[in-house]
Amino acid sequence: MHDLVQELVKHYRDLRKQLTWELRDPEHAADIAQSSFERVYTHALGLKGSARGSEDLSLKIDSPRALLFRVARNLCIDAARHRQVVQEWARDRSSTDVATSAPSSEYLISQRQILERVVQTLEKLPPRRREVFLLFRAYGYTHAEIAARLGITEMAVAKHLVRAVLDCSRTLAELRTQIVEPQLPSMRSAFVSSLAEESC
Repeated sequence: MHDLVQELVKHYRDLRKQLTWELRDPEHAADIAQSSFERVYTHALGLKGSARGSEDLSLKIDSPRALLFRVARNLCIDAARHRQVVQEWARDRSSTDVATSAPSSEYLISQRQILERVVQTLEKLPPRRREVFLLFRAYGYTHAEIAARLGITEMAVAKHLVRAVLDCSRTLAELRTQIVEPQLPSMRSAFVSSLAEESC
């Protein structure tokens, strides 16, 4: 058993170098090499347990180097398959999310109607009130800047804004019943269904 371990250790460095060159990822190569070593060593322990007396393990493992490299090759194939499955799953999820995250035509129409109603409400406001409201909400002017620009007091600006907000909020309250909510995908149901498919 000691001879086998020494031989595995001797070939471990070669295996790691080979894997690093093939995988172009030293950390992944080290993981694969370590897992390969562990699997071959565990296999050898199982053989030793089933061997009678002091039977030599070299009779059961013809070439520890070949076995070590073969196990590493199989682990690389398994890792590549796993990575491909994960990438396909992520690609399917992202395409589903893009398809379901696009707003429906009903939602777009309702938003356009709401915008039209808000514009109509603003057009019905008295000219000075509308001007104060747009300077504050649309252009980001402060109360003092609006007062200086229009030649009115800041108190007058505040009163115009309060009245404009009240007028707009009444319109929005009426429109609230007409708002169509966007349909968002249920990530939990998609995740559960994908798990159910994978478990089959």
